[in-house]
Amino acid sequence: MKNDVAVISHDGFDFEDGAEGEEARSSVIKGRLVKFTNDAAWVTNDDGELGDDLELVVIDVGRIVQKWKDGTPVETIVLAPDQKFPDVKRMNEETPRKEWVKGPDGQERGPWQSQHLVYLLNPETMDTYTFATGTVGGAIAVRDLRERTNWMRKLRGSNVLPLVTLSDVHMNTRFGGRQRPHFRVQRFIALGGNGGAVEGPETKKLTAVQKPTVGEEIGDELPH
Repeated sequence: MKNDVAVISHDGFDFEDGAEGEEARSSVIKGRLVKFTNDAAWVTNDDGELGDDLELVVIDVGRIVQKWKDGTPVETIVLAPDQKFPDVKRMNEETPRKEWVKGPDGQERGPWQSQHLVYLLNPETMDTYTFATGTVGGAIAVRDLRERTNWMRKLRGSNVLPLVTLSDVHMNTRFGGRQRPHFRVQRFIALGGNGGAVEGPETKKLTAVQKPTVGEEIGDELPH
C-alpha cells in the first residue's frame, strides 16, 4: 500500500507566536539595548562592550516619544517616517509637575522625551541590537546616517542598507566639546531579490554596492 506524503510548503521558522485571545505584544527595543557612554564607549545593557571593528548592518531606524515614570516608559508614541516630532516642550509644560522626573543631571524635567532608534544586525551571528538615544549628539549621528543612506539609495535603489562600525567623533558644545556617537559607514549592501543579499554567514560575503562615480554624485557626466 502506497503511503501518501503531505507536502509542506513552509517550515517551522515562520510560526505565529502567541496564543488566541492574547494581545499582540511589541517593543521598540529589539535584541540587546546599546548605549554610548560618557567615556565614548559602546556597550550593551548587560555591560558587554562592542568593539570598533564589529561590522553591523543597519536594518532600520525609527523615532518615538515616550512618557517616563520611575525609570520606566509608561506610554510610547511611534512616529511614522513622514511624521514630524510633536512639540515635546509643550507636552511637558502641560503635564502636572508631580509627574515630572529627575534627569541625569539631578534636575527635574518633563516626563516626555523624544528619541531616535537605530536597529542593528550582526550578519555573522544574527544578533540584533537597538541604539536608543535622546541626546543632541545621538540625533546628529542618526541624521548623518540617514542622509548618507538616502543619497546612496537615490543612486543604487531602495534596497540598499549601510554596513557600519560603531565609532565616535568630536562635537563642539558650549562647555568646550565632547565625543558623540558616530556610525562609520564601511560600505553599502543590497538586500533581497537578485541582489543576492547574504550568500553565507561571513560578513565579506555580503553583496557590496558599487560606489557612485563622480558624475553620478554631481548628476552629470564629466567631459572626456
